[in-house]
Order: sequence, then structure tokens, then C-alpha cells
Amino acid sequence: MTPTQPPRPHDPSTGRRRTRRAVRGLLTLLTAPLLLLSGCTSPGPTAAEPGPPRPGGSATLAVDSPFLGFDPNTTAAAQDARAMRQMFDSLVTLDEDRQPQPWLATSWEISEDDTVYSFTVRDDVTFHDGTPFDAEAVCYNLDRIVDPDSASIYAIGLVGPYESCSASGDVARVVLSAPYAPFLTNLSSPFLGMVSPTAAGAVTPQEFTVAPVGSGPFRFVSYVPADRIVMERNPDYDWAPPGAQHQGPAYLEQLTFQIIPDATVRVGSLRNGDVQMIGAVPPTQTQVLSRDESVTYTETQQSGAPYQLLANTESGPLAEEAVRRAVFKAVDVPSIVKALYFGAYQHATSPLAPTTAGSDPTAADTLAYDPVEAARLLDAAGWTPGEDGVRRRDGQPLTIRYIEGSPNRENRQDIAEFVRAGLREVGVEVDIRLEQTAGLQAAQQQQAYDIAGLSLVSADPNVMYSIYHSSFLPAEGRSGYNMARVTDLDDELLAAQQELDTDTRMRLYSELQHTVMERAYSLPIYVPTYLSAASGLAGVRFDGEGYPIFYDSYLTR
Repeated sequence: MTPTQPPRPHDPSTGRRRTRRAVRGLLTLLTAPLLLLSGCTSPGPTAAEPGPPRPGGSATLAVDSPFLGFDPNTTAAAQDARAMRQMFDSLVTLDEDRQPQPWLATSWEISEDDTVYSFTVRDDVTFHDGTPFDAEAVCYNLDRIVDPDSASIYAIGLVGPYESCSASGDVARVVLSAPYAPFLTNLSSPFLGMVSPTAAGAVTPQEFTVAPVGSGPFRFVSYVPADRIVMERNPDYDWAPPGAQHQGPAYLEQLTFQIIPDATVRVGSLRNGDVQMIGAVPPTQTQVLSRDESVTYTETQQSGAPYQLLANTESGPLAEEAVRRAVFKAVDVPSIVKALYFGAYQHATSPLAPTTAGSDPTAADTLAYDPVEAARLLDAAGWTPGEDGVRRRDGQPLTIRYIEGSPNRENRQDIAEFVRAGLREVGVEVDIRLEQTAGLQAAQQQQAYDIAGLSLVSADPNVMYSIYHSSFLPAEGRSGYNMARVTDLDDELLAAQQELDTDTRMRLYSELQHTVMERAYSLPIYVPTYLSAASGLAGVRFDGEGYPIFYDSYLTR
């Protein structure tokens, strides 16, 4: 920093740095969504008021699908983040107003051109392997994220135009190549949790992801793929962030995330006391559990990008905009969501979830359900019905390749069946291909699809950058979220992430959402909502992205 660009200090007493009104305005704008994210909405009564916290005991959360790994620098799955949030701490945390507050960083200064962040870090934190946390650890983590050998899928998008980091004493000086409005907000994400340089540097990224070492309130014990991850209390933990309900070690001695794909078995396990909390409550059970006074039922909408169908715009029949528009307009999204989720999820109306700043629900109007218009567009594009009702052009049938993951997370395979039925009505065949993780990634990298589904959790509208920027195109040996294979929005996406004036930035994201819908790059389906139920466990909180926090949790029986 130069004398002509003095730093703007962060005030630890309030957790706010003195900055331009524009950035303060953005953080204020984010306030309302957080109330939805961290709040609990229950149609009926919840469990009786618990007594005071009692240290000790073990708790198990039953989840519905496998984990991909537990390295925040490299993994990308929301399921992974639920476990990682317990083992890894972040530089900052978000308060109830979504203002960045100190955590592992006690304060920060930002240059006048918004490209240099100087973080002063705590000197009393140690990783689970005994390695001290310091400014050099901050630089190690950021450098590791952008290292091609790490093959980071999501964290690399969160650090944006990261250029370099240098450590001097207790200060980590982070240099960006351009202003980056979401930087502080993103630093609160579990995907930017700090890993131990000693542990991560001693093994390959593939090895570290199943033997993670952080500094959080729980430390890794064991992982059995497709079964469970077991964590134990970190007895030395004494650096909880603002918002925590106590200081010192967690109350629970042990925390287990057990994988139980069958929804009926998960609910039964909760009722008979084998587990203390379940995630992914089946929508058919939400009304029953919400009325059960022995259960605390919670609905937590997650911010970021809703579950949406991305069209391959580079090859295949959906490379034509008119055909994409026709296909998406033949899908009755509200009816699908109502039929599958019984009101527990709301249908999405934008490429940004409604709890995300800048979400514009009017963007969906362009692709509103209209099978008559869909048929007209296909006729105009030269796809005419054959004797069997299937449309053809130049003798070739109009067949859409639709890939989806397995197991059936959040009824996404059922969505594919509804889409197939809707498209059949307008003469389009749909070939559904269900794949587990490896097969799904291969299909994406090889462009062996016309439609692929995706949702992505984020506290900032810059999540659109990870989905529609050309740097995130899947390729052989490299995963990426730009499965729509969009290459014409790079300038607009960069302008939005670099804009520091709140009103202007939100306008840019509104325009981006309308462009995505008008060009039929994606079709929003539903807003991911973490449906959970607990019995015999109290004190579970949710962070600003909707991930559970078990630090304050304790057994009530």
C-alpha cells in the first residue's frame, strides 16, 4: 500500500471495517436473506424447551447421500460442507446482519483500490495435528487452492482474482488482480476453511481429502466410504466465532454423520433413538414430523443457485436457442415441484435462489410453461412430428440426452421423469441416463449430455460466475460447473463481481439473470431447502449458507 492509498481499518469492536457506503449497502442488502437461512420454520409444534447444556455424549446425524471428500480446498459438494463446517474454521464469519466479523482473522485492512487485504490473525490457534495457525498458514491455503495440482472445483471460484499472498509476523497480505466485491463474504464459507499446512503438505490432495486436519471444534477420527464419518471433540478448542453460544470445547464428545439413503429408515432411526438428527427429511413426512412435539423440525433454505437444468449450448439439438426455449417451455415447473415436494420446497423463479441478494423472480417469465408456444417454436425450427408423434428433422428424431446423479438425491431422478413426460407431449424424446459420481463427471467432461442438473450453495450472487464463466467449462480430466458451456457472459460476470456500488451491482445481476433465461441457458426448478429433524438433541444452529453447526449442540436425554 502506498501513502496515497492508505488502508481502511477494520474495527474489531463492531466487526465492521470503515469503507465506502456502497459496500456497506451491499451487506445491508444481504440482511433479509439471512433471516430465512438461519431461521427455523415449522408448520406445527416443536420439541419441548430443553434444559441447560450438558457436556458429554455422542450424537449421530443421518444423511441421505455419500460424501465426496473433506478437503475444503478441493471438494465442492454441499453434503461435504456439512461435515467440513464442524472440522474447519474460517478467517471470518457472518453475523445475523451478514456483516463480516472476526474469527481466525482478528482484523483486516483494505487498500483504497480494493485489491489488497491485510489480515491480522490470531496467535492462539492450533490445528488438530499441533501445527500453529498463523499468517503463513493463510497464504498456504490460498496458494494451494489455485495450484493446478489441487484440482479445486469450487474454492478456486470463491477466491476470484487471487494473485498472491505474503506473510509478515501475524499479518497475511493478500493481493487481488482486480477489485472483488464478494471476497470477505466468501471467506466465511466452509469451502475456504483453513487446512493444516503440515498435514496437507505431507500427502497428496486425494489422500488428504479422506484424512482431513483443520482447527475446528471437532477433529477427524475415521471415515468408511458409503457408511459414516466419525469426529471427536477437540479438547483444546477455545476460539469460537461471534454468534456461538459458549466458549471452550464443544459439548458433544463425539459426532457422527451416518449415510442412510433410505428415507423411511432415516425417519425410523430418529424415532427409535438410533440417531439424534436426520437430514433430507422426505417431503411426505414433513407435516407429520412438524406436528410431533418430541421432534424439532427445521426448514432451512439455502442461498446461491437453485437446482436448475443446464442446456448444452455447444453441441446437440439444444445448441439452437429456439429449440432450447421450446424444450424448457414444455416443462411445467410449478406442477412438478408441487407434486414431488408437497410444499416443503418452493419452485425456483430465477438462476439465483430467493434468499440470495439480487435474485430477480421476474426472470422466469421468459420460460414460463407454454406447451403451445413450445410446439410452435419446434415447428418453426424445422422439427415436425412424424407418424409416431416424435419430431424429426432431416430424418433424425429429436432426442434429448438427460443425465442425472444416483442415488436419487432430493427426488431429482423423479424430476427427470416428469420432464420426459412433458416433452413427450410436444414430440420430443428424452433419454435419461443415471450415473454415480464418477460416471456423471465423465459424461459432463465428454459432453455426453444435452441436459444436466445442478445446484450450488453460496452466500453471494457471484455464484453465477462459477456456473456461467468460460473458465469453469468441463473438459477431459477437469470438472467444472459451466455445463451449459456458456462463453459469451465473461465480461458481464467479471463486471458484476468487481462492482462495489450496491445498486449497480444488483442491477448487473438482474440483467445477467434475464440474459440467462432469455437465451435459455438454464431452467430453474426448485429452491434447495435443508429439511431436518432432531430428537434428544438441542443447540443446532445454521450458518449464513444454511449449513448446520454442532458446536453448541448437546444431548437432552
